Amino acid sequence: MDDRTIKPLYLKNSDIQVCESKRITDYELMDYLSRCIGDSLHCLQLDRNLWRIYVKDRDSRNKLLNEGLDIQNIAVSFYDTNPYSSGATDANQRPLKLRISGLPLSVDDSAIHELLIKLEVKLTSKILYEKIRHPVTNKMTSVLNGNRFMYIEPLPEGRSLPRVNNCAGLRCLLFHYGQPKVERKLLCTNCWKTDHTRSNCKNEPCCKVCKDPGHSPGDEKCPFYEHQKEITPFSGATDVLSNFFPCSMDLYGVQHKSAEHAFQYTKAVRCGDLNAANSIKDAKDALSAKRIGDKIKPNEQWISTKSKVMEEIVENKCVQVPMFKEKLRSAKRNTLFVETSHNDEWGSGLDREGTLYTKKNHWPGKNTLGSIIGKVADKVRKRKKSDQWSKPKQKQLSKETTNQRDIVKMLRDLRATSDSDSVTSGQNDDTEYDSSD
Repeated sequence: MDDRTIKPLYLKNSDIQVCESKRITDYELMDYLSRCIGDSLHCLQLDRNLWRIYVKDRDSRNKLLNEGLDIQNIAVSFYDTNPYSSGATDANQRPLKLRISGLPLSVDDSAIHELLIKLEVKLTSKILYEKIRHPVTNKMTSVLNGNRFMYIEPLPEGRSLPRVNNCAGLRCLLFHYGQPKVERKLLCTNCWKTDHTRSNCKNEPCCKVCKDPGHSPGDEKCPFYEHQKEITPFSGATDVLSNFFPCSMDLYGVQHKSAEHAFQYTKAVRCGDLNAANSIKDAKDALSAKRIGDKIKPNEQWISTKSKVMEEIVENKCVQVPMFKEKLRSAKRNTLFVETSHNDEWGSGLDREGTLYTKKNHWPGKNTLGSIIGKVADKVRKRKKSDQWSKPKQKQLSKETTNQRDIVKMLRDLRATSDSDSVTSGQNDDTEYDSSD
């Protein structure tokens, strides 16, 4: 076992220095520790009022932590965590370390406090920021990695915090000791059982929807059969709604051959694989780009932001590809866009036939892409309606302006006529007066 992977124990210097005239030195403390754990002591370090005790194996660490030590007839207990970071006031207090990842550095600590209040946990320390460590020596650098960590009061027995959470409108991940591990289960795509894979399946093919043998999704024999009339299914490179449709797109200043190229390229960049990013950019078609992207191991940042990235790509496609925009504009308001693919995350999880003839709430897939396209389509329709309302209003304003001009002209003509009558009347009086004279 590499001793760098074993956490140190902590001891407050003030807890062992009971006599100012005879202070315990590092040599004396080493002697006391060696009597207890033998040659398992690796390093003894004093930093201001805090001793860090590094040992070579976990058994020695657990022994010191559980049994403590007797120093000059004083029972000394060790801290499991740095008491000045965790806020522990007593060695028997064991705060739980909580780590939060996936949040941009711009998210304020107050938003994290609100999340912790919602989760009903109590902080024992302030919110701290992780720094990048060297992959071999494990030494800490001065550069932050964006993760936050803090110490909280221990959770009740049997309780753990949900791993996926929402903070300041953003998806984030929480990690702490005692959380149930997420285990990837085997899934057979022939009988849909979880204890083996298709390659070694000996069972009869089953329906993906109801898991019964003898039929496929969309068959009338399926108990969840139902004809879906108000949906707009799409898939493949010939459908403009599909990400595989060939089109020229500019995203973040990079030119792409399709929306799928843009999505997989962004994944590669954000996961730090620039070689894959260049290969995706040069891929001849969307399917080739996807195959390269599928080989990239996603990091936590990508997992938490990929839906938002997809939405941005669809919105850009709507602006840059007129054919796509017109398709959304002409769609009926109550239509549901559905990617008919076997992808359980972005599509319905079924082919076109299975999707059209299966109850919507029994589609195995989340249809995330279809939902995003539907959201963008609503925005397009609202803009269209706004334009339609603005045109009659402009016509009405124009008509009112014309009417006002007509009234002004009429008043001007009336004044001119009145002035003309007055002049004519005055001339006649003068003539009559002269005549009488």
